[in-house]
Amino acid sequence: MLQDFSKYAGEINRGLDDDEAEANEERLLGCFKPLTDFTEEEATWLVPGWLPEGQITLLAADGGIGKTTLWVHLIAALSSGTRCLLDPPDFVRTPSQVSFLTTEDSVRKKLVRKLRLAGANMRNIYAPDFLADKEGLLRQLKFGSPMMAQYIRSTRHRLYVFDPVQGFIPPELNMGSRNAMRDCLAPLISLGEETGSSFLIICHTNKRKGASGRDRIADSADLWDISRSVLMAGYTEDQGIRYLSNEKNNYTERRTTILFSINDNGQIVHEGETWKRDYDYQMEAKENLSMPKRDDCKHWLVQQLEAAGGSMEAKLLEDKAKDNGYGFKTIKKAKADLKDEGKIRFKKTGGFGGEENKWFVELLQLSEPDGLPF
Repeated sequence: MLQDFSKYAGEINRGLDDDEAEANEERLLGCFKPLTDFTEEEATWLVPGWLPEGQITLLAADGGIGKTTLWVHLIAALSSGTRCLLDPPDFVRTPSQVSFLTTEDSVRKKLVRKLRLAGANMRNIYAPDFLADKEGLLRQLKFGSPMMAQYIRSTRHRLYVFDPVQGFIPPELNMGSRNAMRDCLAPLISLGEETGSSFLIICHTNKRKGASGRDRIADSADLWDISRSVLMAGYTEDQGIRYLSNEKNNYTERRTTILFSINDNGQIVHEGETWKRDYDYQMEAKENLSMPKRDDCKHWLVQQLEAAGGSMEAKLLEDKAKDNGYGFKTIKKAKADLKDEGKIRFKKTGGFGGEENKWFVELLQLSEPDGLPF
């Protein structure tokens, strides 16, 4: 039982008469119960291990990865009762009703066709018709609004997709403000618990170098915090192959990363699985971006060694490379590549009679007159 509540209630009850203040206190205290009044429940899943029922799932990716294609594929499977990319092989579902709300793509010009080709049951999929909205009601469909709550309570669809998140944020809300998004989306969690509906929110990732996890979420890391499952998609280094990684999962172990492609008809094709995560792919991409610089550095190192007669003190060679604009990591990787390719070797001299140890880089094969040997 809460004690001495009245001494903390002055701010809450300011401007209310005694009866109203007392009623306010009773309503608040009535929201607290002993744990014996709570039922212990296991998590249930809309998509096993990936999308928890009655909760928020976040899908984040850079532009052009195929976020729309992914959620179209998902709701097509839900509407028609078929398996999707994320389902286990023996999973069976019954057709269900879903809603998607988007402020980016035209329903008539793009999404109807994509959903038809994906095998969707069109009668089970609902979307707002902005052409029919003569009074501007749909502009009130914002997170935390009475209009949004009314729509979800009235329809109780299995899944609601919001693409992108910015389209459903109240205009006065600052997404960059700490905890602002958590407060904005909290009513959605209550609605999910009440109706059993699940929510998939689509957002962009940022391009901060070295960022991973919640730091990769654009606009507001609060989106990561309030979501019970977070999915991130991106490109692998194999042409046309993309990944979908389960970066956060509050109710079970994170799922194996799914590899997929998108065929000429705009449909998802399963390409395999891996334990690599978004961070691993981001680091690979960062490293590969530096490959032209590394190749240029390799070329430059060989030229310097040739000009020096095939051998140069390692520190002197590194200092000259730095003066020429190459970074430490690029120099290190370039030398490692040349060693692995059998182009150079490292040799230590000195160490006798008090002589200082020195490392040298030696060229094992000279370039042909018309170019490098690689």
